[in-house]
Amino acid sequence: MGVSGSGAPVGSAGQTVLAIIEASRYLVLATADAAGRPWSSPVYFAHIGLTEFFWVSSPDVTHSRNIARLYQATVDAHSILAKDGQPDHRIPVPLS
Repeated sequence: MGVSGSGAPVGSAGQTVLAIIEASRYLVLATADAAGRPWSSPVYFAHIGLTEFFWVSSPDVTHSRNIARLYQATVDAHSILAKDGQPDHRIPVPLS
């Protein structure tokens, strides 16, 4: 999948990514604590050009504390429209 100068994905896979993200209101934010235990939270989000993702969380919640400590996270967008037995086209989006 390529990316245009505006950050929008190009090609059929890119169109799938765009459709899933545009149809989603929540991403799953995955972090880990100091012991390496995973933690995931659904977060309401907005994005700019599919290259910048934003959400608002209290600095006191677990995922915020994990990000502040390690500064690493991953988000996952997936289609809630998939029928049983069909792939849901999960799109992992690493944060930098």
